Amino acid sequence: MAANTSIVIADLDFDSIKSNLKDFLKNQTRFQDYDFEGSGMNVLLDILALNTHYNAYYLNMIANEMFLDSSKIRQSTVSHAKLINYVPESSHGSETKLNITVTPSISEDQVTSVLTLDRYARFLGSAIDGINYPFVALNSNTVVKIGNSFVFSNVTIKQGEVVTRQYLMDSSNIKRRFDIPSANIDTNTIVITTQESASNTETVSYNLAQDLTELTPNSAVYFIEENEKGKYTVYFGDNVIGRRPKNGNIINITYIDTLGSMGNKISSFSIANTIGGLYNDNVRITSTSSTYSGSEKETIEQVKYRAPYFYTAQNRAVTIYDYETLITKDYTNIDSVAVWGGEDNVPVVYGKVFLSLKTKENFFLSNLEKESIKNSLIKNRNVLTVLPEIVDPSYTYIFVRGSVYYNPGLTQYTAAEIRSFVVASIEDYKIDYLGKFRSGFQKSVLQQYIQESEKSITGSDIKVIIQKRIPITLSQTKNYTVDYGVPIKKGDFNSSISSYPSLGIVDTNFVTRQVFFEEVPSINSGIERIDIVNGGINYTTVPTVTITGDGTGAKGIAKLYGGRIASIEMTSKGSNYTRATVSISGDTGSGVVIDPVLQSRVGTLRTYYLNQSGEKIFVNNDAGTVDYDNGIIVLKSLLPVSVATNNYYESNILSINAFVDKEIIDSIRNKIIDIDINNPLSYQIEIVSA
Repeated sequence: MAANTSIVIADLDFDSIKSNLKDFLKNQTRFQDYDFEGSGMNVLLDILALNTHYNAYYLNMIANEMFLDSSKIRQSTVSHAKLINYVPESSHGSETKLNITVTPSISEDQVTSVLTLDRYARFLGSAIDGINYPFVALNSNTVVKIGNSFVFSNVTIKQGEVVTRQYLMDSSNIKRRFDIPSANIDTNTIVITTQESASNTETVSYNLAQDLTELTPNSAVYFIEENEKGKYTVYFGDNVIGRRPKNGNIINITYIDTLGSMGNKISSFSIANTIGGLYNDNVRITSTSSTYSGSEKETIEQVKYRAPYFYTAQNRAVTIYDYETLITKDYTNIDSVAVWGGEDNVPVVYGKVFLSLKTKENFFLSNLEKESIKNSLIKNRNVLTVLPEIVDPSYTYIFVRGSVYYNPGLTQYTAAEIRSFVVASIEDYKIDYLGKFRSGFQKSVLQQYIQESEKSITGSDIKVIIQKRIPITLSQTKNYTVDYGVPIKKGDFNSSISSYPSLGIVDTNFVTRQVFFEEVPSINSGIERIDIVNGGINYTTVPTVTITGDGTGAKGIAKLYGGRIASIEMTSKGSNYTRATVSISGDTGSGVVIDPVLQSRVGTLRTYYLNQSGEKIFVNNDAGTVDYDNGIIVLKSLLPVSVATNNYYESNILSINAFVDKEIIDSIRNKIIDIDINNPLSYQIEIVSA
């Protein structure tokens, strides 16, 4: 019997398997005259090929499920994560703090002087969708009557309904395991007590085990894991590692059943029952912030990504990756984390670690949330001498302007339809590359997305504008610093720094004008200043400052302090410089490092308003400064009385727009680069027939 050496056993799809079987049989002497297409043999080959295909598929699935990074079934993923002591996060209810003032009405008890707000007291939160969401107080609060009122401050509430389940510990439960049937449990709210028996009400509280090395046979702790049903199971020790409840003990498990992120951003609350069983007529409730941190259960992909890092971190925060891992696991409402040491900060601050957190809803964390993260998530895990500090993300928005060219002979679509494809491709690029820490913008990649959005597109000519949005404080004089984190382009007639919307400013005639910002046109080309990078050492006599370049007339005098060059005073800025170098010569001193700044690299902002004929009327010709090289704009001594309402930005937000020379914009530290797809100004694209 001859063998067919051309068979490729790695071909495991149905058609390839059947073809290989046919080739093998055709090479056998006995079957050379068979019609494999029309005979009953064809059916047998189908069965053999299908059976082989099934087995190959199942074996492949089994192999995949054996490893954490390739598993597809949640049960397999959770099982692998368990081996490295990782428990997937459950849903978490949103929370906030309330200030509650209870003033008894005439018809209510006027005698009581001490009032208790019970643990799990119920509240209703009104969301913007008109639905009332249940909340409960996490702790009992007791206050003394002051004047005519009881005042409860900073009462922590969490979204959800309280559920209590009882289980009996008996000799049949060898594994000491109890399943919780709820699919929406918030595991952070679990409270477990054991009651001695039905006739003996003495109870013992059990806490979640944290550090295995600290457990003794008498430690009253419980453990938790996700079970094969995708829900959670709690279990107890064995009198070696943790205490085992006694047979006959009643296990009481209380927890909050939550709706996750659906309860976020609620700020209006009412009491659902009476407080202390006495008062509900005159209860005033205010929240310290909108509800936050509600989140859904961890997905398979999140478990696969986070579990190895959590194992590496070993529940302590030493490296920046440890901080990222611990925060994203424990605070599941966080979408992206940036961590950097004080030595990498600007300015350098030794002994600190800086964290910036982006939430899934893209809102800024309140001071309450920041303190909660520092105290409950970091304080007991970071190095003792290192102080964590949380800073807000700094968003820089990308605006796309320009033309996209297409060949009408290569498509059936209209220009309007092609534009919709282009806009969709820009949004795809945003999703793939932007909106997170350490994400950078590349113009060439964006153009590639545009090019591939429709086959008839032949090219694109786009310009990039970057935008910062500044919260404005009304009726207060202050400077506003705008840091783009990238060099910006000096404006000309077609590309200038601009602002939107208008600000209400009182001019010198005490008339309120609706003003905008723009650059002051400048033809200056001298040396604006000479920055001292390093003042050097051992200067006892004033050295000579020599300025060379392609311009003329610039002169400066060095000023000494403590043997170092403290500054260089420009006695003449000169003219016609596009480049310049500065040298220091003299009989003493060394090591000085200096940097000349050309006037063409600094600029001035002014404010203007438009009169009835559309003519610009200038209000302040020195309203701000521009550092083009460092991408920093300063609005000086701004005293706004109003910010014009508009359809693009939130109240009291001023946007400052600038063009950039760079085609690659990097994101470092707390900076996030993004495209606001909800803002129609983000992309103004013209589709041109080429």
